[in-house]
Amino acid sequence: MAKKKNIVFILKSNPFSWKAFEALRQAVGASIEHRITFIFLKDGVYTLTDWKPQLIGIEPIDKSIESLGMMNAEIVAEKEAVRERGILFKDWGVEIHIKDKDEICDLVKDAEVVITW
Repeated sequence: MAKKKNIVFILKSNPFSWKAFEALRQAVGASIEHRITFIFLKDGVYTLTDWKPQLIGIEPIDKSIESLGMMNAEIVAEKEAVRERGILFKDWGVEIHIKDKDEICDLVKDAEVVITW
């Protein structure tokens, strides 16, 4: 079996399209064999709020967030983006780490693979 890779997924676009759902789905699949960090940047932080994706025909992401937590993936939200937008997170039942841009840069720098959405 190949060595586990350190993979960082970055979602920087708003959740109102297929991108958030697909990025999370891929991260869950990758978490079976690799160490995953999922980072929500810029408008991507809106994904962590209590919005209702099914009202606009998008699959809910609850199971993906829950699965990432069960697979010990680190879920990170950009501190500056959260503050600028004044958002409150939904209670996902998993820990959401709030990190500033410098800490996020370190996560990306240490990654072996970075996938940006």
